[in-house]
Amino acid sequence: MTASGSTKGYRIYSQFVLIGAALGLYYGLFYQPTQTAPDFGMALILSLLAGLLTVVIRSWKKKRTFQALLFEFLKMFVMFAAFLIGLELRKVIYGLWGKTTVVIFTTTLGGLIGLLAALRKKEQPTEPKDNQRKKRE
Repeated sequence: MTASGSTKGYRIYSQFVLIGAALGLYYGLFYQPTQTAPDFGMALILSLLAGLLTVVIRSWKKKRTFQALLFEFLKMFVMFAAFLIGLELRKVIYGLWGKTTVVIFTTTLGGLIGLLAALRKKEQPTEPKDNQRKKRE
């Protein structure tokens, strides 16, 4: 791998991690406690539906094996579940340790989800723009 290719890889990681951490920071700073109990079951159900819908949309008109679809679904489910369960955990963390810990937790979680998204992005091979143009013609 060339030095420029290596630098580009680190840029993708840092962009995704920083964006994820910034979103996590937002979710922590502006969190307002509620009187409702955390609903982890609903978070898992929504993660299941979101993962399924995402895989169906991404795989539409692509001939993929069942194993590839299942692996893609599991990756998406884990990402959605981490995010939604993290949002529900804010209530628990706020009750136990307060606002500062919620901000630290959500920022860290956002950075980790950003890193997972960057790893997913790096797995997908990118084609040069010239190849994409030739395919369209």
